[in-house]
Amino acid sequence: MMNKKRISLLKHVAIIMLMIFASYSCKKETVAPVIYEGLQKEIINVTAEKEDWQWDNEQGRYFIVFDIPELTNAIYEDGLQVGYVFIGQQGNDELQKILPYVNTYWEEDDQGNEFKYTETISCDFELGSPSTVAFYIQASDLGRDDNILADYNFRVVFVW
Repeated sequence: MMNKKRISLLKHVAIIMLMIFASYSCKKETVAPVIYEGLQKEIINVTAEKEDWQWDNEQGRYFIVFDIPELTNAIYEDGLQVGYVFIGQQGNDELQKILPYVNTYWEEDDQGNEFKYTETISCDFELGSPSTVAFYIQASDLGRDDNILADYNFRVVFVW
């Protein structure tokens, strides 16, 4: 008699567990993507040529500034501003990297000793008349080395 009760109880527990498991495993929730009507974007490409970089001794970094009248108060306050740098050769091994872009390099000094340093390429946006975007190249030692300068292609994207 006791075995029949136990078996019956186990059957009921098994059925309840199966129902719980089935109810959770069969649910599928699909989240619809949110699409914002009226969303706008502006893409601006700029080139910083090697000879146009300026040195800021106080900050220990190179900089270049571009006017971007497309940066309005609405974009600055309520939008998104993103900077990118293109690394590599266009059409060959080019990569688009979001800023700030940080990379570590191994170099050799005049005596043949290896050392490493980190370089950061970054940007900031300033609202004004005209509005501007500034790009920076800064080595981890904050030292000036004009040999690291090159032509850089940047992209600025505004979304609002």
